[in-house]
Amino acid sequence: MILILGSSHDDVLYFETLLSKTRKETLFERYPVTFGRLFNHDIAIVSEIYTNYMASIVTSYFIQKYLVILTVSVGTCIAYSDNVEFCDLVLSKSVMLSDVDQIAVRPVSLGQIPNGFPAVYKVENDIRQIVANALASKTNKYIDGEFFSSNTFYTREKQLDAIKAYNSLTGLNENVVFDCTFGGVALACHLHHVAFVAVKVVESKFTVRSDYQQYAKVLLTYAVLGKVLASAIGSICRTDILEGK
Repeated sequence: MILILGSSHDDVLYFETLLSKTRKETLFERYPVTFGRLFNHDIAIVSEIYTNYMASIVTSYFIQKYLVILTVSVGTCIAYSDNVEFCDLVLSKSVMLSDVDQIAVRPVSLGQIPNGFPAVYKVENDIRQIVANALASKTNKYIDGEFFSSNTFYTREKQLDAIKAYNSLTGLNENVVFDCTFGGVALACHLHHVAFVAVKVVESKFTVRSDYQQYAKVLLTYAVLGKVLASAIGSICRTDILEGK
C-alpha cells in the first residue's frame, strides 16, 4: 500500500479522482480515508491532518495495520528562503523536527529526540529520483527543499529565535520551507523502516499571508502535483525499488 496524507481535503482531492474501486472510512471518528487502486496497487488517502502529532499517529496506524511501502506527504508549505517562490513545487531532500528542544537537559541537538533519533531525516535517494524524474517531465518550476517541520505555524520572525540560535536554519541559505505535518510522517516511517517523501506547493512566503486569488493558483498547481505523483507511483509500482530486490 502507498499512503498519501494531506491537511485539507483540497490537498488530496485530485488523487481521489484517480482511484478505482474506492471505498471510504473515517479513522478515529474524525479523519476521512479513501481507499482505492491506482496502477493495480493499493492506495490509502487521508486528510484533515494538520499537525506533526497526528501525522505521526495516523502514519503509524496505517503502517502497523497494512503493508505500507511508501508514505507521501502532500499539501502546502511556506517559503522561508528568498529563492523559493509562490506556487513552486518542493520535493523534499530532508526534514528536521524544528520544535524539539531538550538541549538544556539532554545531550542532543536541536530537532533531535533523545534515545538515538536523528535530528534530520533524509529522504531515500531512489525515491527522490523517481519523483524528480516525474517532476521534470511535467514542470520546470520545482526545487529540492529542506523542510523544517513544526506543530507551530510560523508567521513571525521572533518565533524562529530558538532555531537560529543553533544555526540550524541560518546555515541553509536556499530551498528552506516550513510545514506542520511532514516531520510526523518522517518520524513514524523512521521507526517502522518505511520509505517517505514530501511534495508540496508553496502557498505563501514567510510573514506574507496568501489571499484568495493566490490560493486559487495553488489549487491549479495541485493538478500538476497530482499528475506528477501519479506518474511517480506508476514508476514505483513497475519496479522492485521498495521491496529490497
